[in-house]
Order: sequence, then structure tokens, then C-alpha cells
Amino acid sequence: MNERLATAAWVVWTALRAEQQGMRTRPMVVVVSVVQPVALLAIVAGTRRLTADRASVVVSAVVLTAIWSATVWTAGGVLRRERSYGTLARSVTSQFSPSLVLFGRSLGATLSSTAGILASAAVVIVLLRLRIAVPHPLWLLVALLVVVASGTALGMLLACLFLVTRHGLAWSGALIYPVFILGGLLIPPDALPQWLRWVPTLLSLHWVHEFVVGLSSGAVRTTPLTVAVALTVVYLVAAVACLRVAVDAGRRRGTLELV
Repeated sequence: MNERLATAAWVVWTALRAEQQGMRTRPMVVVVSVVQPVALLAIVAGTRRLTADRASVVVSAVVLTAIWSATVWTAGGVLRRERSYGTLARSVTSQFSPSLVLFGRSLGATLSSTAGILASAAVVIVLLRLRIAVPHPLWLLVALLVVVASGTALGMLLACLFLVTRHGLAWSGALIYPVFILGGLLIPPDALPQWLRWVPTLLSLHWVHEFVVGLSSGAVRTTPLTVAVALTVVYLVAAVACLRVAVDAGRRRGTLELV
């Protein structure tokens, strides 16, 4: 058991480092991790005076929106890039579990993107002299860990879904802005039409934002965070199942490089 755990940890770590090294050469990483959060935060928070609790809500919405974009373009594109590089079959048919490899690469992409977004947001906060209310820093750290876990699982799921279509790149672009509008982050759910207010409930990042909104006012409401964790588990299970189906189908048909 210890040997299996050590091997699994090594696979995840190796895949994580490989993905992070590859991200250094991708211009899109700079766009979604630096340019986008800076621009959004400057527009949303730099054009008006905000109280400390309201500034916390705005920063949370911007950071989580940027993490969604990063998830789609970085973690969500892992398998699509493998296919374009001609290394997909090698990644998913080695002696190690393809789910572990995908998990490590998605985690590496999520960690790098999140670090860049948080650093960029911190710079803007300092330049704009925003006062941020953080009455429960430990709970905020817990929320950040849930964000990383959820972004990793969501990235895995998107990577698998993009794998089974030849138009993954087009779907990546198509998924960005609908979530900007309907994700319950920059635009509150109660500002949406009544028949669309269910959409944010499917996004774990929305529930993390709801948790942060409560924290900014001093209230620790664990229900939103619990829902975010539950959705993260659903994303992860669905991603593993989807990857298994795609790999099995590719093996049977001999089309792993084409699926």
C-alpha cells in the first residue's frame, strides 16, 4: 500500500512539474493569469469607492472569474494539446493510470494559474489602495484550497469533454463568456432573469464566492462551501468516467490520436 501511494504521488508530481514547465512557453497563460484579472479588477474596482466588505466581494468575484478562464484555457486544454503534439496515446496508455497523469497535469496548471491570478490581483489591490475585509483568514485559506481542488477537478472534466470533439478549441472560447454572465460571480444571480437563476448553482466557484461574501460580513456559512466540495467530487468522478470511456473507445478503434 505504501509503495502504491508513493508511486501515485510520484506520477502526480512528475505530471504536475511537466505541465508547469510547458506553461512557461504559452502566451495564453499570461493573458488569463495576469492581463485578464488586472483589467477586470481595474474596471470593476478602480472606477468607484468601495467599502472594505464590498471590496472583498468584488475581488473574490474577479479572482474566481479569472480562475474560470484559466481553468478552461490551461487545465481544460491538457488533453487537447497532447493530441496536437502527438503524445496523447503515450500519456493515456502507459503503465500508470491516465487519471493520475491527468490529475497531476490539471493540478499543475491550476496551481500556476491561481498563483499568477492572486499575485496580479494583489498588485492591483495595492495600487488602487483597496481596503479588504478578512475577518476569518483561516476560513479564507480553506476556501482557497477548495478553489484549487475544484479548479483541478473541473479542468479534468473539461479536458475529457474537449477530447471527444474535434472542435475543442472552439468550445473553449464558447464557454468563457456565458459563465462570465451566468456564473453568479461578476453578475449576482438575482440580477439574472428568473428562468436562468439555476445556472450558477452548477458552478462550484459560485458557491465559493457565496462563502466569501458571507465571510466579508463576518459570518461563517459552511453550507456554500459544502456544496462547492460536493460539486468538486461530482466533477472528479465524471472526469474519471469520461476519460475511461474515451480511452477505451480509442483503444478499440485504434484512433487515440484522433478521438
